[in-house]
Amino acid sequence: MVDHVATRALETLRDLLIGEAKFLSGVSGQIGEVGNQLTVIHQFLRDADKRQDDSERVRGVVRDLRNLAIRAEYVLEKYAIKVRSKREGENLKEVLKRFICILCECCSLHEIGKETERIRSRMAELAKEIKSSSQGESSLSSEADTNWARRTYGHEIEEHFVGMEDEIKLLESLIKSDDRSNRVISICGMGGLGKTTLATKIYNGKAAESCFEARAWICVSQPFHPKVVFKALLKKLLPHESDEEDENEMVRKLYNVQKNKKCLVVLDDIWEANHWDILRHAFPIAKGHSKVLLTTRYRNIAATEYVHELRYLSDDEGWKLLQKIALSANYSRELTTNEIKQLEEVGRKIIRECGHLPLPIYVIGGILKQESCSRGWEKVYKNIEDEEIDADRLYLLWMAEGMVSDEDRATGETLRDVAERYLCELANRYMVQVKKDRLSIYNKFSYCKLHDLMRDLCLSKGKDEEFLEVVDGHMRTDDASTICRPSRLAIHLDKVEDDYVGRNRNLQSLLFLRVGWGTRDWNNLVSINFRMLKFLKTLILEGYDFENKQFPEQIKELILLKHFSIEDSKIKELPPSVCNLPRLQSLNLFGCKHLRLPNTIYKLRCLRHLLLPDEHSVIGGGKLKFKGLNELETIIRFNCSTSDATHLLELPKLRRLEAIRCDEESLVLIVDHILTHQDQFHETRLKTEKGTNLERHSSTLFKKILRINSLSSLGIFGRVVKLPVNEIELWQSLVTLMLEGCYIEEDPMEILEKLPMLQNLRLFGDAYVGREMVCGATGFSQLRVLIFMNLPNLVEWRMEKGAMRKLYYLSIYNCRKLVTIPEGLKFITTLKQLVIARMPEEFKKRVDGEEGKDYHKIKHIPFIGFSED
Repeated sequence: MVDHVATRALETLRDLLIGEAKFLSGVSGQIGEVGNQLTVIHQFLRDADKRQDDSERVRGVVRDLRNLAIRAEYVLEKYAIKVRSKREGENLKEVLKRFICILCECCSLHEIGKETERIRSRMAELAKEIKSSSQGESSLSSEADTNWARRTYGHEIEEHFVGMEDEIKLLESLIKSDDRSNRVISICGMGGLGKTTLATKIYNGKAAESCFEARAWICVSQPFHPKVVFKALLKKLLPHESDEEDENEMVRKLYNVQKNKKCLVVLDDIWEANHWDILRHAFPIAKGHSKVLLTTRYRNIAATEYVHELRYLSDDEGWKLLQKIALSANYSRELTTNEIKQLEEVGRKIIRECGHLPLPIYVIGGILKQESCSRGWEKVYKNIEDEEIDADRLYLLWMAEGMVSDEDRATGETLRDVAERYLCELANRYMVQVKKDRLSIYNKFSYCKLHDLMRDLCLSKGKDEEFLEVVDGHMRTDDASTICRPSRLAIHLDKVEDDYVGRNRNLQSLLFLRVGWGTRDWNNLVSINFRMLKFLKTLILEGYDFENKQFPEQIKELILLKHFSIEDSKIKELPPSVCNLPRLQSLNLFGCKHLRLPNTIYKLRCLRHLLLPDEHSVIGGGKLKFKGLNELETIIRFNCSTSDATHLLELPKLRRLEAIRCDEESLVLIVDHILTHQDQFHETRLKTEKGTNLERHSSTLFKKILRINSLSSLGIFGRVVKLPVNEIELWQSLVTLMLEGCYIEEDPMEILEKLPMLQNLRLFGDAYVGREMVCGATGFSQLRVLIFMNLPNLVEWRMEKGAMRKLYYLSIYNCRKLVTIPEGLKFITTLKQLVIARMPEEFKKRVDGEEGKDYHKIKHIPFIGFSED
């Protein structure tokens, strides 16, 4: 984390010295010295991170160096903005201003020169401190002591152990086997899943004791020092050789002892693939009969050997473990059957919130020991934090922070693609949990989650490094003076002390995140002087009520701002000044209903990602202009009724497009453009304007739409009458389909059930006007959501066994002539929710309760709801 700060400063320095050299004649010499000092900082911070040195003396130096690096970065960026902004846009008015600007630039050079000299002087002082501290701490850099970050020992056995019996049998059979393909066995899984516990069971088991002549347990962990690992192994396997200091000799002796004797070595908690690549030279994998057992969070550590991916606990196993920890045998005997049932109901909910992971269940169980009733357990359950994080939103924050490196970008990749790779890497290391995005052909993930334990670790580390601070209900804001001065601040409260934000003038990120579903009082922002927060790069004002109130105009002065979001806020007009932010890369206006937008968005030349609200209009009328936004990659909810579709043809980097309310003219324009630039677009979502008549084009337009390779979502709200029958191969990428007012006369299911990726099907008012629908035995193989609404002529719906085998949600709304539900529903074991609304009484009687004639078809569904809304 500290290394990242110095790296960012060096990158900024490099960009300025190369890209802006012609403007730096007054200070380039001094800045060159700053660059040299930053290199020293960079190396020192990297060494400190590797050693995980926590001594107060070193931490103090690290803190000073980090703050100095940030100051250097601010100086350089401030200078770039001041000078470069004055020299852009050389129209007549700007040329006349240049005579005044020359004097201003001289003042800027003088100010920055003085600040650079102060930084250089302080760096020289700190360099002496580093040198003196390094002499006293030299042993830390030469060889790490054995105080590792997370030490474990082979003799430690979990007091409470549940499940994994099958895993133990399998792994014991593998370590006893002479099969050469199983000489190295990896146990992988995310933190808290029980890798070390399982390895301990194997290590101390009878099979290991009887099969091996010698055993050794080593915790590798972080920081990684191979010599320390080799020495510890030598001490276990060859105690009389433990004084050896030569690393090559250690490797040779370890190799030979494992070749000549049958040994079992456990390497617990390996973090990097290259760590194993270094260590493996000490193991005779192709010779002898010794075995190596690894535990790791990263599934690719030893991918060429045998990899055992640890499973999660089942509900029953989780409840069994929670009982062992939270309920003593004596206390359980005192409880009535009803009390135990109440505790079990809450307990199983807690297990699901813990992600079926043994370690958090163990931790929560310790807390529940103090609670004697279901009410206390319920209180603990409600306080478990496990928030879903929108993946796309996370990518935007990473990019605004500069955490996504241009240098990591492969040919044809965007920075957003790189960010997605970063998240994939975290998931591979089991540091986050991810959920695949089923409704997108472009996004790998819809959201991710941090487990409580990982979140607490990140927040603790972030606070120690003054990297971030979270202000929520667990921290009183009157304690603000006692906390660190972070560069990133996330606020989860409706009300914060007036001066709390103002005391952190070096903030780079300020996030006001929603609490509940209501809107926040605008008065909470009145006291914030945004002019003083001039280094902000990320600003999120989520869920605020700006209606009939003055929008914070000082935001226009945040010249470094890259990400700005007012998602789900009440606001009538977006101030035109927002469109003057010179570095803004992402603008999120999602959920701002009936927002009026200035027709100056085209001025945001650095804009890459634009999320518009569903309903918006243009101040002064006309249509939004996008021409000139050459960096724009994403437009969500591009409204063809309020935006000029011809401008889409002039956005060379556009990758993701969601266009809504497309009339026939706009639709033809957009579809033809995408078809001639298929390789440019990664994902396309289209919705037509209500009443759009595709039938006029003799279905040629519909066929063209289906030829879009990137088409993942399609909404047709107009006359079609007949679906293209012979073009089924064109529908390969479609995930979501909505039809309304199409007046299709022939059963559409015969065509739609063959779509290989269709997961969400919604047939709304008069989409189909026939009487019968039939779903074949192998149809709709991926469908998860099905909604019928306002189909006035539908009488009979038949479904063969095997259809819709992944269906999760079914809704039938106002289909007044439908007699009953199909028999085939009883075979769909994945169906969890059935909603029946505004249906005749006779239909509801057939499925409502055990007395209903058709109840046997749906009795397996956990939730069945009836509604008249």
